[in-house]
Amino acid sequence: MVSVSAHGVHVTTNESNIVIADNSTGKLARSVVDEMGVDVTVYKFASADDVQHELEHALEDPNKKILAVAYTDTVQNFINQHPEVSSRIVVANANKNSIQQGLTKLNIAGATSAGFITPLLSGLLIGLVFGLGVGVVWMKKKSIK
Repeated sequence: MVSVSAHGVHVTTNESNIVIADNSTGKLARSVVDEMGVDVTVYKFASADDVQHELEHALEDPNKKILAVAYTDTVQNFINQHPEVSSRIVVANANKNSIQQGLTKLNIAGATSAGFITPLLSGLLIGLVFGLGVGVVWMKKKSIK
């Protein structure tokens, strides 16, 4: 978790998936993110002004996805004022299920699980081709004798 307390500074410049938390919700959010195995950074914000500033940066970055489990009134007001970001900024309650649902709604949760399927299928295909090749060679040797 990264603590944030610097209004006017863009602290999440390279982060495209973040969770807005505070001192009381940070540990829970971090544990859910770790349990799900997703690439999300949890930031503990110190004030609503810092959250507002970060949300303004989301207007400029179409790749930024934000889940808010703290400062929810501030975030909801921002969404109401800027409905064009409502698909990239989601408000969740500070409980495990709500955080998981929020990450899923942002299509963050699926990235890791889909990333596992591709290497698995690739490995199975390579193993099948290699196994068939070895089987053909073995059968040819056996039939020559």
